[in-house]
Amino acid sequence: MNLDNLIKYRCRRGMLELDLILNKFCEQHLFKLSLAKKKLFLELLENDDKDVWQILGSTYDKKKYKPLVNLIEFYKLKGI
Repeated sequence: MNLDNLIKYRCRRGMLELDLILNKFCEQHLFKLSLAKKKLFLELLENDDKDVWQILGSTYDKKKYKPLVNLIEFYKLKGI
């Protein structure tokens, strides 16, 4: 399984809100990410749903994931 397919598979979450956010981002923007950001995205997806939700929100120390979270938030706010 290649990296993109693995990311798409792992975007399927148990929490509906994460499904909506991550799958939309993945479908529309995964191809734009650098290899380093794809690896970081995959690492983010290895966390539990609760932790991913907190990382995407502002209730978690997200320094490590900040570049990726900023991209997701940017596209989410733009409605892209």
